Amino acid sequence: MKKIALVLFLALFLVVGVSSASMAQVPGYWDIKGAIDFGGEADIDGYGDTDVESGFTLVGEYKVPYTSEWTFGGGVQYQLDRDLDDNDLNDSLNFVPFYALAHYNMQNSPYYFLGHLGYNSFDMDNTSDTSGGMYYAVGAGMDLSNNMSAELMYSVNNGEADGFRGSGNNVDVEYSKLTVSLGYQF
Repeated sequence: MKKIALVLFLALFLVVGVSSASMAQVPGYWDIKGAIDFGGEADIDGYGDTDVESGFTLVGEYKVPYTSEWTFGGGVQYQLDRDLDDNDLNDSLNFVPFYALAHYNMQNSPYYFLGHLGYNSFDMDNTSDTSGGMYYAVGAGMDLSNNMSAELMYSVNNGEADGFRGSGNNVDVEYSKLTVSLGYQF
């Protein structure tokens, strides 16, 4: 069922992206980013909050300008594995969010605001099974040149771990972090 939901979400994402691009008759563009995640914290039900080590994220987004202020699109991130700081079992986790995005350009300024909303897959060590959950993010950015940008975002990834640390319990995991990224548009 989880795989079917993911496939349906991706199909919807593709249909909306292609139809909005063809209706607007404005060419879209790709934005490829490298990011560093700082200040991460995982809230694991029954185990409390634990710090998460910094990690790297690879980002790919497709954006279509709608008006001079608004740009819409979608993207995917691959968060490389990162370790939980205070544990004795060396747990690590990673998320892969798929999301829709909205990007608001401030008038006559290189600054902009953006938001993400979507679903992410989830993987964690020392669990028998994992399932993804909701992903959301808000942030701001700055165009550095015609094809380069820098962004600062706050994001939250959600998932569920079955059999966490051999307990047989299902626990909800919420991972929040600050991300700094540098992007190249083409």
